[in-house]
Amino acid sequence: MAVAEGPASGAARPRRFLLAAQPSVGHTQALRAIGRELLARGHRVVFAASTSRSIPDWLPQPEEVRTVGRVSDSLRGDGFVVLDLPTGPSRLVRGLRIAGRRGSDETLAAVDFFTSGALWDARAILRAMPAGQAADVVVADYTLLGAWLAADRAGIDFAAVFHSGLPFPAPGLTPASVILGEDGDEAEANMASATTMVDERMAAARSKLGLAPVAPGLIERPFARGLNILTTFEQFEPPRPDLVASAEGPVLWAGPCLGERVEGSRDFPWDRMGDPDTRLNDWVFISLGTVFNGQPEVYRSLIEGAHRLGLRVVVAAGSSLRAARAAADERDIVVRFAPQVELLRWVPVMITHGGNNSMNEAMKAGVPLVTVPFGGEQMANARRAELVGVGRTLPATDLTPEDVSDALFAQLQPGVRMRAQMVARSVPQVDGAVVAADALERLGRGATPDQLA
Repeated sequence: MAVAEGPASGAARPRRFLLAAQPSVGHTQALRAIGRELLARGHRVVFAASTSRSIPDWLPQPEEVRTVGRVSDSLRGDGFVVLDLPTGPSRLVRGLRIAGRRGSDETLAAVDFFTSGALWDARAILRAMPAGQAADVVVADYTLLGAWLAADRAGIDFAAVFHSGLPFPAPGLTPASVILGEDGDEAEANMASATTMVDERMAAARSKLGLAPVAPGLIERPFARGLNILTTFEQFEPPRPDLVASAEGPVLWAGPCLGERVEGSRDFPWDRMGDPDTRLNDWVFISLGTVFNGQPEVYRSLIEGAHRLGLRVVVAAGSSLRAARAAADERDIVVRFAPQVELLRWVPVMITHGGNNSMNEAMKAGVPLVTVPFGGEQMANARRAELVGVGRTLPATDLTPEDVSDALFAQLQPGVRMRAQMVARSVPQVDGAVVAADALERLGRGATPDQLA
């Protein structure tokens, strides 16, 4: 397997790292930052991800499929050699079902997608690791379960990356309320279905690969024996006193992995933002991520709600670009993609769908949040922002401009902003990618568990 190499560094022998993730910005972002840090230290890095390259160009491609292609191109642009994990028709259909669903239905569709291709991915990764070329460490997003299976089958150290404390239980919160962000008997039944689906499919896959079974409840604990990296801070989460005891291996709270994120920065009209040394009180940053941005009516309500307070908006509109531009006025900035981490240093409030990376980045920047979740971890992320005291949640359905202006007014109050800034000051300012890379280097050198967390 060919590898990409960073510049020569130091006396330590370069290690070989295989990184793997689902092909979305949210699932690759932290790993990309970690991988770039490893490259810069002289290590050899390959990035495995499902791609849409097997789909004929003449077929109509929804925005979700186009996003997969952009992610693959971005990985190559970072300097990684990309190991394409082919996407079969059945898996493609499962993936397309996710964006059109809400709440528990979205989560169940996502779990179905993540687990259906695990054995396929594991075999593809194993075929790409001939004798003498295998990685020293496999590092994967927690949803790319095929990488975990491949590492176990090849006897390679494995580290899992979790974007937040989800989906691990917390006192006073049921598994359904933690993972699905919902309460009630129906939510509990859906949670049980998701847990059973994961356990049964992983048991079948491990059996076919000749691997020993693992305990049930896989998605409710940090399952990697080598290292479990949480790219958030404990201060951003509900207390989880039993987390370390439930984990299969060491747990590292690394913090958000930002790295050098430059997408959209070069062409962004920074000159229209005003004085760069002052956080601008009349701007609102709106972003609904890269998968759920096909929401023209939601964008219209968000923009109108901000305008009712006399606020200007910066909108990362994705596939809703035309609708967002129609709703905006000459004071606003509307782009397809925006340099989010940099913008969070300028704006006093952010409206977000509640994706893991956006939540952690905003909380680290000390920016209050208005969250409009559509499903999955977004529901629970909205809840954890409220528990921390920095967020307010709005429903994605029947959203009105009045709802938006009320929520923005509340989040712009000095007390909320002071709370958000206090939370930000309570965490280390080092980039989590550096912390994670340090630990992965130690894992690659054979460190003991107590030397990793």
